[in-house]
Amino acid sequence: MGAKAGLVHLGEGLPSAALRAALRPDLERSAELAATVLGGPVGADGTRVLTEEGVWPERGTICVAAWEASALIGYREIGPDRPSEIGAWIKAVSPTGSAHGVFMHSAVDYGAFAVWEGGELRRSISLAADAGTMEDTGDRYPFEAPFWTGARGLAHAPDYPLPFHPLDLAEEALLAFFGFGIERSPSTFTIDADTIELPAFRLKE
Repeated sequence: MGAKAGLVHLGEGLPSAALRAALRPDLERSAELAATVLGGPVGADGTRVLTEEGVWPERGTICVAAWEASALIGYREIGPDRPSEIGAWIKAVSPTGSAHGVFMHSAVDYGAFAVWEGGELRRSISLAADAGTMEDTGDRYPFEAPFWTGARGLAHAPDYPLPFHPLDLAEEALLAFFGFGIERSPSTFTIDADTIELPAFRLKE
């Protein structure tokens, strides 16, 4: 699969806290949110493991785990070039207007993440090898510092068009916010992500 992700957590606090609680998703809430995102009635399509298809389910499938005050969405169509562009959607579907999102696609060296608090964009960064820096707004997080100071530079690839690899930054955000990574060793995870299964849905035919 490579490093691909379209992952959004709706609700207050770090997504890793919700995942660490390991509460069983409310299937009715999950289906309702899936229908809202897909724009029509949905049917259940089994489950997907978070660290596998859960972050990038097959085309036409959405993974949604909804709880009383938060929800986790894995959907390949959710990652825009500029995360700020989905701010209105975040405000509409998040219980509090707060959210964390991480997006990446290894085929085009694209990596991005964004954080909304109370419906307002707090931070958004989006980069790709061909397009360069598409968005960089808001205060940087501490985990970003090594990238901007050159400590995470690409000495082995001096002709690379960016000072660091977008996927490396997105992976760091995924670990910092969600507690796991895609191409990182599970020993670095702060949650038991390999055991978390997300309900999956598809539009009814």
